[in-house]
Amino acid sequence: MQSELQTPQVVGVVRFSVLTEDYYAETYGSVEAIAEHLFTDERLALRFKLFEALCLPSLVAQSDQEFRVVVLTSTLLPEEARARLDALVAPHRNISVFAAAPARHYQICKQAYSRAYEEGYSHRLSFRLDDDDALASDFVARLKLMAKPLLELHPEEPTMIAFNRGFYVEVSGQGSNEVLDTVERAPLSVGLTLLHPASYGRNPYRYNHRAIGQHYTLYSDISEAGFIRTIHSDNKSNPAKLGITGKKKQLEIEAQIAERFELRMQTLRDL
Repeated sequence: MQSELQTPQVVGVVRFSVLTEDYYAETYGSVEAIAEHLFTDERLALRFKLFEALCLPSLVAQSDQEFRVVVLTSTLLPEEARARLDALVAPHRNISVFAAAPARHYQICKQAYSRAYEEGYSHRLSFRLDDDDALASDFVARLKLMAKPLLELHPEEPTMIAFNRGFYVEVSGQGSNEVLDTVERAPLSVGLTLLHPASYGRNPYRYNHRAIGQHYTLYSDISEAGFIRTIHSDNKSNPAKLGITGKKKQLEIEAQIAERFELRMQTLRDL
């Protein structure tokens, strides 16, 4: 059976100001109050700035472009913002926008993944990414490379892949942001990927990313820097650096940012 396993389809969902009935409800209560927070001019300006500088370029720079990404947003996203989002995505054949009406967060995420799934695959690599973070330019290629041995071990069982080495950018809003290297001890959400049979109905948004090892067999890759995560005024949670942080010199970080992400260090400092 193992010899017949094919390369899985790679599919990602990026959340961009998704309005739900439960996500943020603990802070703002009603859907109307959540919408008021999500769609302010100031907040959307920040989200677009990070999406345009980090998230989207990291997808466009992938060395393997055989993947699909759905940018998940809301049907209530202001018209001008929706037009801007559509224009950013339009040049890229493998990236699309899906707007969902307010509903339960996980159900909306399931809808987004289903819009990218293609027939003919026995397995999929379903990943998650937020609009303010970035992936290394070989992310998709590495996923496919990892899939073969993992499928040989667990052809019928879902397996989670986490990328725990990367960089934090502490966005001050005043320039001169600090960039720190890190190796996390628990899975991050950035690039968290579920390798699963096509018939399996769940996706990486099902469980809290820090506890994912309690629910799935977990492969944690720390061999190369795999992510850039931003810390800023609009993070939903309080980001915690739970690992080995700040061990590399700035020149070494700058070289890895250029090599692994095709980005300039100054771009990160100026966010």
